Amino acid sequence: MKVSSQKLISLAVVLLLSACSRQVEVKIGVVAPMTGNLAHNGKSIANGAQIAVDELNEDGMYIQGKRAHFSLIVEDDKANPEDGKAAAQRLVDAGVAAVYGHFNSGVTIPAAPIYAKAGIPQMSASTNPKYTRMGIASAFRIGADDIEQGTTLGRIAVDKLKAKTVFVIDDASLFGVGLAAEVLKVLESKKITPGKESVNPLTVDYPQLVKKIGESKSDVVIYGGDEPVGLGLLKAMRAAGIAAKFVTGDSMCDAAIIKAAAGNADHGYFCTVAGVPPSWLSGGAAFMQKYRAKFGEPGAMSPISYDGIHVYAQAMQRAGSIDPKVFVPEMKKTSFDGKIQGTIEFDAKGDLKDGTVVIYESVGGSLTEQTNIF
Repeated sequence: MKVSSQKLISLAVVLLLSACSRQVEVKIGVVAPMTGNLAHNGKSIANGAQIAVDELNEDGMYIQGKRAHFSLIVEDDKANPEDGKAAAQRLVDAGVAAVYGHFNSGVTIPAAPIYAKAGIPQMSASTNPKYTRMGIASAFRIGADDIEQGTTLGRIAVDKLKAKTVFVIDDASLFGVGLAAEVLKVLESKKITPGKESVNPLTVDYPQLVKKIGESKSDVVIYGGDEPVGLGLLKAMRAAGIAAKFVTGDSMCDAAIIKAAAGNADHGYFCTVAGVPPSWLSGGAAFMQKYRAKFGEPGAMSPISYDGIHVYAQAMQRAGSIDPKVFVPEMKKTSFDGKIQGTIEFDAKGDLKDGTVVIYESVGGSLTEQTNIF
């Protein structure tokens, strides 16, 4: 029997509509600095999230009998609080079911009430403890906080590097000040009185700062803050012939930073990442292969965002809903399968239980994971 082209078209439309009725669209917001000095971190976050979304769509996750199709809406917060709040509102207006971001604590925290007011969960690797202490039930931190990371930085100086004299510098950011405060607690417990400077990124006088470091004869310089001041400080130190070990946090623990340091971070450089590296679990190898094929070498933030998107998807599937009012309570009830971090479980505040801080040393310009360092 011959079927008319019009009937074939009608049948195709019916089948398409039927398929659509059996599919649920899940929009997830990703927001971080996509332009400016910290853009490599934002792109690392977005790329890690994209790998997770690709996997979810390929594997075919079903939520309450319907196949879920995941997509990302990526926003640029420019590492600026006001731009971050505007980006947060755009994601709310776009109808996202969940948000991963921001990168900077100083942006994550002011944006958090916007998501909370809309009933949308926010997950971030930002490390300032205040983030999960604002009484927001839908805020989650997927990584260690400044207390854990700052303590580790201090221990690298005194336990690993056996420093007798230390100089602590921060860039006056929420992140930098938080790290420095925890470092100072460690040094105080070890009866070490360090040099201390908090600098304005817009007015920092590198020659004067380096002069103070040189006069202190410090064995180790610990820096809390972001790349713009950190790289300028490191280059100025090395140009002045100061060989003190340089110890810093996760915003400067990335292959792109080592490359940008132009040889100045090839040795005597230690940094930390508040998360588990892909080398620790078998799932990490598959992630690395997929990431390299699509984007090149992954940054420090990409494995964490990758796990975060998978956690959101698992919570939705278990709750049988993409409605935040339904799936967010599930996030504090049970543990999740982190493809890279392993078991992921949040406490009552939304902090990751048993957060891990990984230590790296630059060996010949390559960040090398350190084991049994203390």
